[in-house]
Amino acid sequence: MPGSRVGFELWLPMADWNGRYYQIGTGGFGGMIFPDALAAEAARGNAAAMTDSGHRDDRMSAAWALDNSIAVADYGYRSIKVTSDAARALIRAFYGRPAAHRYFAGCSNGGRQALMAAARYPSDWSGIIAGSAANPWTEQFYRLATLQHHLRTVPGAWIPADKLPAVERAALATCPARAVQHGIAADPRLCHFDPERLLCRDGDGPNCLTGPQVASVRLIQRLGYDATAAAGPDSWSSWIVPTQTGASQLEFAEQAFRYLLRNDPAWRIAAFDPRRDKAAAVRAAAILDAPADLRHFHARGGKIIAYFGWADSLIAPGLALDSYRASARANGGRKATTAFYRLFMVPGMGHCQGGTSAYAFGQSADAPASRADRTHDIRGAIEAWVERGQAPDTLVVTNGKSSRVLRPL
Repeated sequence: MPGSRVGFELWLPMADWNGRYYQIGTGGFGGMIFPDALAAEAARGNAAAMTDSGHRDDRMSAAWALDNSIAVADYGYRSIKVTSDAARALIRAFYGRPAAHRYFAGCSNGGRQALMAAARYPSDWSGIIAGSAANPWTEQFYRLATLQHHLRTVPGAWIPADKLPAVERAALATCPARAVQHGIAADPRLCHFDPERLLCRDGDGPNCLTGPQVASVRLIQRLGYDATAAAGPDSWSSWIVPTQTGASQLEFAEQAFRYLLRNDPAWRIAAFDPRRDKAAAVRAAAILDAPADLRHFHARGGKIIAYFGWADSLIAPGLALDSYRASARANGGRKATTAFYRLFMVPGMGHCQGGTSAYAFGQSADAPASRADRTHDIRGAIEAWVERGQAPDTLVVTNGKSSRVLRPL
């Protein structure tokens, strides 16, 4: 398309190609290609490609989208297909045969790209790995802006970092004993924490919350975040109420509304307007959000394994559950959906990886599998399901010290 500038890299093993192609998603607002990720795939014998999503920029910047609807469409979905088609042709030319199986794997925005690939281009893919999927992206942007506007404009709403351990302890105390393992909520849905129980009665202190802070915690929970993981590493103090500058919910919200949604570089979080900004998000949904209807992908035999950390403080775990339920409704109900699409929720895991508990199952070079098989390695799991019909009933996660057996929802 005129004006489109989709860049990509394709890595091709010179020997011992296993016949698989993996397309790797990119995080944030795209704009970057990571050779280390492609090298890791090539080391497994996979041909592998990654796109810059149609522009070059830091992945925390969306400035490239200003007055550029073509670049926005490339980022939203088109770069996935452009890269897939180019890789298909190059693989056939290089090896003299096509890939026998084609996979898409990504986390965060890359997880959204993975679901977009399945929904928009079902004939291109055999299997999908969708981690911490930022989908629907426009709804997540709206939630980020809603929360950050509240915390920064309502008097007394900010929650200091030294109060987060008390929030976490109080939330964990509401869980059934069987639902807490080594200080981690195995399934936070079983915990019913009302932050009112921490309301300060005789002044302020590190173990109580003021009225405005109680309202903030309630909003955080309502928007899909887990209070039982309020104080862990890479948690609320990193993303929601950050104690230092850098990547945060605020940065994502302001970049998204300035450039992707409102096309107004002067927009600031203080100017957030629920009605107008919701409308702006809705207008962009057709481009940025992966559709829930995956029936064509299923009909062609495609399989999806999704994963999400219960302690994710960037993309809301509640949004992951909402998205999966929406897919179940669109694809014939829960039983029909689990026949081809399974979601694993990981206790204590933050955004894509890391956290306070076992979290590694081969999803990235920073979270290697403890064994190269279908129960410990998510790539092994999707390959076994696609190529041998072995559905993933369990997934073992580890952090080198302990392990945990997960089962899909």
